[in-house]
Amino acid sequence: MSILLPLLWLCHLANAALTISIPPSTHLPNPHILPATTHATLTTLPAAGAGDRDPSHILTTSLTRGSTLVFNDIPAGHPESYLLDIRGGEYVFAPYRVDVAADGSVMGVWETFRGNPWENRGAEKYVVDVAGAGAGKKAADVVVEAKVLGKKGFYEERAKFSPLSLVKNPMILMAIVALVLTLGMPKLMENMDPEMRAEFEQQSRASPITGATTNAMTGGGFDLAGWMAGTAPNPMTSAEGATGRETTTGSARKRG
Repeated sequence: MSILLPLLWLCHLANAALTISIPPSTHLPNPHILPATTHATLTTLPAAGAGDRDPSHILTTSLTRGSTLVFNDIPAGHPESYLLDIRGGEYVFAPYRVDVAADGSVMGVWETFRGNPWENRGAEKYVVDVAGAGAGKKAADVVVEAKVLGKKGFYEERAKFSPLSLVKNPMILMAIVALVLTLGMPKLMENMDPEMRAEFEQQSRASPITGATTNAMTGGGFDLAGWMAGTAPNPMTSAEGATGRETTTGSARKRG
């Protein structure tokens, strides 16, 4: 009888399990769409001299129908620290650090990330109250929720054409404004009050900008058609002649 009691106690300890549940989240609203190939691994450094022949340093479990991952075969014998990885096809899960006691019970689970020093523990997910745990007490099953970081992007989305991109172009905006002014100003002038229209035209003619523009467009009063026909004088020749006459008159006055 004294031998059976320790054996039963060890069986109770072996029943303790680590369960990782995958709850609905923003990135994964329905966890049941995860493929059957989704699995989790507990990885630790192999024993000294064992190399890759030691199967205890990698534990693997598959996804269940309830969207959970259950580890029932965590080896006992000495305290160990594992890295929990969840691989779910198109989705990326946060890794966790899992510390296991010598009897195979889970002592603590912390969230971690790649490149984080092992001694630097992250956000706490589960920690055993050592002070409240009595000697020989049955280890309870630990349930931890997995955290979905995002969805993997295997393809780059092609940029879609949007008519708003044309409106945002400054050159297109300038062309639209010019077109509106060209088509709208005549209509506006036709519907304008005669007195207001006359005042507007008078102010436009008196404007220095309008006068300079009109003078440049008309060539400063130069009759191009008459000059080409030979009926109008060349303004350059007229200017040179006037300058010459002024010079001659000035010289004559000096002599006199």
